[in-house]
Amino acid sequence: MPSRRRTVTGTSASTTVDRRWAMMIAVGAQGLFEQVNIGPVSIGGRATYYDPKDASGEWYGGAQVRLYAFRFLAFEGSADYRRNDFGNTRVHSYPVQVSALIYPFGTMRLAPFILGGGGWYYSTVRGPGNFDDTQNRFGFHAGGGLQFFLNKHWSIDSTYRYIWLERIESKDQNVVDKKFNDNGHMITIGLNFHF
Repeated sequence: MPSRRRTVTGTSASTTVDRRWAMMIAVGAQGLFEQVNIGPVSIGGRATYYDPKDASGEWYGGAQVRLYAFRFLAFEGSADYRRNDFGNTRVHSYPVQVSALIYPFGTMRLAPFILGGGGWYYSTVRGPGNFDDTQNRFGFHAGGGLQFFLNKHWSIDSTYRYIWLERIESKDQNVVDKKFNDNGHMITIGLNFHF
């Protein structure tokens, strides 16, 4: 009989602990889905990974400013720097993008969003045969992201976007005209201050 009693007590204690964990998770999950009152503007720095079709991907830096029109819509302006090598051609780009961010569930503590927009890509291109050119290219992007509001003043976010760009014009090693495909995948991770 004593062993049976211990088993029942152990099961009862285990069930109590399981219920407490379940309650803590439920309370935490409720907190993730509550709306957060934030200011209409945020500024922040970000790390940017860009992987173009004809070159290798790398991490760079940038900044972003967001204007929250209302709980479900924000507009973002961003500027980044990146450098890619397309064979013997080196390209320095300064992308300036404008995006609309749609938060389908509002600015919850954990808020998914979809985004789309366009950009201007100021690029300097150096290639074989003393090729040296400045190019102004334009492109569109679409993607999505997730933003976590730590409190009403700070948030972190991560985005993915696919970018469609005009091709980069250069020369190949035989000094023949060459165009490189700069379409690619972009991932950002940012820290934002809201006011």
